[in-house]
Formats: sequence, C-alpha cells, structure tokens
Amino acid sequence: MAFLNTKIEREIPEEVRKWIEEEAAEQDERYRQIVAEMEALDTTRDQWYEEFFVRLQKYGFNQDGDQRVVIPESQLPVKPDRKHKVVY
Repeated sequence: MAFLNTKIEREIPEEVRKWIEEEAAEQDERYRQIVAEMEALDTTRDQWYEEFFVRLQKYGFNQDGDQRVVIPESQLPVKPDRKHKVVY
C-alpha cells in the first residue's frame, strides 16, 4: 500500500532545525502562560458554572423555537475531580 510509506527521508539543514527548536520553545512558553491564566480563572469559572446551572434549572433552555426545557438538578453534570485541560 502506498499509505504505509508516508515519510520522506531528507536532511534538514541546521539553520532550519534551530528555527524549529526556537519556534517550539516559544510555543511551549505561550502554552505555559495560557495554562497559568486558565488556572487563575478556576474560582471565577466555578462561579460561572454555578450561575449557568441555576439558569438551566430556573429558566431552562430553548429546545425548539419558544419551547423551553427546564433541567432538573439530577440531570446536571457533576464537576470532575481533575483540573481543566488547556488544549491548543
């Protein structure tokens, strides 16, 4: 099958290899900054979730047109035991 041989053997010039390493390091630093900012929002995010759940229980959401469905507390999701993941 042609799909098994997808790697093209080639030499990467040292200049290009250094550029790739620099770019990867910059992306890792940006990722760490984003993770720190997201972790700083933990308490605020928990408050947002609670407010959202209250709205779902009190007002519901639009299912179709003006038809609203109120979500009972038993059907609300449970907060996981892990931290939020930052994916980019």
